[in-house]
Amino acid sequence: MVQQVWWKFLGLKVLLNDFTIYFSVLLGRCALLSFPILAFILILRKTIFKKQIFSKGLIWGIFLAVPFMGKLNLFYDNRWWWKWFMWWNDICMNHWWVRCGYLFCMLLYSGHVIRKYRKVWKYISSMEKGSICGQNILISETMATPFAVGFFQTKIVIPKILLEKLQFEELEVILLHEKIHIQLCHLWFYLLWDIIRILLWPNLFLTVCVKNFKEDMEDICDRITIRRSGRGAYNYGELLIKSIKILREEAFGSVITFAGEKCYKDTKQRIIKIADYKSYEPKYAKALCVLGFIILAGLSLMIKKHSLPPYVEERNMVLMYEEKETKILEDSETLRKAVSVDDESIFIDRKTMDLVLLQYGVKETEFWLLFGGYSKLPGFGGRGNLVYVDYSGQESVLKISYENSDEYFSTMIFKMM
Repeated sequence: MVQQVWWKFLGLKVLLNDFTIYFSVLLGRCALLSFPILAFILILRKTIFKKQIFSKGLIWGIFLAVPFMGKLNLFYDNRWWWKWFMWWNDICMNHWWVRCGYLFCMLLYSGHVIRKYRKVWKYISSMEKGSICGQNILISETMATPFAVGFFQTKIVIPKILLEKLQFEELEVILLHEKIHIQLCHLWFYLLWDIIRILLWPNLFLTVCVKNFKEDMEDICDRITIRRSGRGAYNYGELLIKSIKILREEAFGSVITFAGEKCYKDTKQRIIKIADYKSYEPKYAKALCVLGFIILAGLSLMIKKHSLPPYVEERNMVLMYEEKETKILEDSETLRKAVSVDDESIFIDRKTMDLVLLQYGVKETEFWLLFGGYSKLPGFGGRGNLVYVDYSGQESVLKISYENSDEYFSTMIFKMM
């Protein structure tokens, strides 16, 4: 009983060790890749897509593929990529505190993000419920700006002061603005961005660029709201300025808009973009979205095609003797004929095995044979089966029982990762 518990503990320890190595290596690579990819996106939004509001918002979707780039073949096939990224492999495999530290920081960061969401929900849980324009809302007593919150049961929060001082038609536009955020799944996009920030936390620029990401989502929402409301860009801009004045007066001079900006410069830029509004065809926007999804799907398929498989069965064997002296027996037709394996036993054909031992210059009659196992990454694998071989007998076929490590629960879990 004690021995079984001990072996289960060792199995769990090995699984956790493999888990930390595997994910720290992959996510670390993705974090390194995220730096040039983020720079590429920022350059595009300031040059080619500077005035292409919908395209500028869509290019952020590239980041959905970044966390899955860690197993690309190019890390191993290209000498330049090998030089610039393999140092991270060595550090993670040789220093437990590095790989554990990466995952620990992920946990800390995720705790911070969860705390932020809980704080928002706690904030809205005490709010008064109301209804305007046939829409159920939450009424804020503070000078917080109108916003939408939630993923499955979304809620819209509006300050009481705006309900009192804005006209019915103006409140309709504000509600429409928040509904469009919900319809376009912006709340889900913000959550996905938070998850990406957690996974790739070493790239602190991802946090810095949250402002740019939300700004682009806000620009898209403004464009659609102007068109659907039928008020025109001028009237929409007037409503924005009016909301600023109301909230500023109540907040004793702080600059706040109903979209959430707290900086005068950002508000000014938003007004300029609204003034630059040009009518667009909804079909064009929908076609652009479809094209964006097609490109993202194509990128995902390309990444999958050019990535390493989940695992590769190890075909080579290792023969050990004389105080850690080892020989790598490379997979060949002769070796497969000499050594065959089922789920419970290993069979060694003496006549063929003699040829293998002669080929590798092994004269010992007692040795250990390591076979099976798998590789998750080149140079990093798991398990395998070790048997002691007494080769001094005369049997034509030597049968040795063993415990198949592939049947361990921890092995099955790690293979699926």
